Amino acid sequence: MAKYHKIVINGEVQFREVDESTGFYENTILTEDELVEQLLDDAIQEVIEIDKGQVERIISFLPQPFHREQVQTYIDYLENLVESFE
Repeated sequence: MAKYHKIVINGEVQFREVDESTGFYENTILTEDELVEQLLDDAIQEVIEIDKGQVERIISFLPQPFHREQVQTYIDYLENLVESFE
């Protein structure tokens, strides 16, 4: 993964990639937003979209109330787990 230096000139923040083998900067100068976008693009492998309405409809089709409850409890657990990482 690339390494960057944060450079502040007269209060203006910019980021430059450092070539660790040479110690020199790469040519591109990035803003913080551009750097974050680039790092996210590099780090995210896949985007997973979930339609909660569709999930709820599918759960409602389960014939046994016990199974519907179990699935909903597990989904609630997963949502809480995800929120704890934020």
